[in-house]
Amino acid sequence: MLNEALAALPAGFREALILREMEDLAYKDIARITDVPIGTVMSRLARGRRLLADSLRAISRASATKVGE
Repeated sequence: MLNEALAALPAGFREALILREMEDLAYKDIARITDVPIGTVMSRLARGRRLLADSLRAISRASATKVGE
């Protein structure tokens, strides 16, 4: 489910989330790697987390519906 939800995110949000949450990089390092200001990293992480949660909820509901059919 997580891989499906991550794949559904726009590239910039997915990249920031993977670098932070899976690679455990600091915001400063993510900014350097992605060549964007640190404020953009922070914004992408906040919005990416929100989008990821929404996507996981949608995938979960769809899976529950399929099981219940």
